[in-house]
Amino acid sequence: MNQTESELLRRAVQLALDNVENGGEPFGALVVRDGRVVATGVNSAVSDADPTAHAEVAAVRAACRELCMHELADATVVSSCEPCAMCHAVCTVAGVARIVYAAPKEFVPDLGRPPRPDLVAMQTALRGLAGNTVTYVPTPGADEPFTRFAVAEQS
Repeated sequence: MNQTESELLRRAVQLALDNVENGGEPFGALVVRDGRVVATGVNSAVSDADPTAHAEVAAVRAACRELCMHELADATVVSSCEPCAMCHAVCTVAGVARIVYAAPKEFVPDLGRPPRPDLVAMQTALRGLAGNTVTYVPTPGADEPFTRFAVAEQS
């Protein structure tokens, strides 16, 4: 990649921060292929009333449109946070080779929705099946989007 992995992770975190500043949820992602950022995405699930409008899904959709293809072989999804089960599945279906993320799911605060043990179980199962294709890379400031989101929600 032209940018280092840590630079890309910081960029994903910045997307999440910018999304919070714009009234969105604290998630951002990019798709990197052949050393360049092909597309980015942020979570717009609440504003779009679309439970599938997660950052990774948005980035994969945008990358597929940009490249005029439905397969993202050799691509890496760089996410501000560990992908949920749906986002992980979308990356798998799209043929994404690797996912790297800055914040583990344990960093995510209560976002005002009831807990879904079934979704947590699916995410845990996928985490176990992923092997070395999904990697947590501790990133300074990765918790900041969540902190700012919590403050914004209290305002």
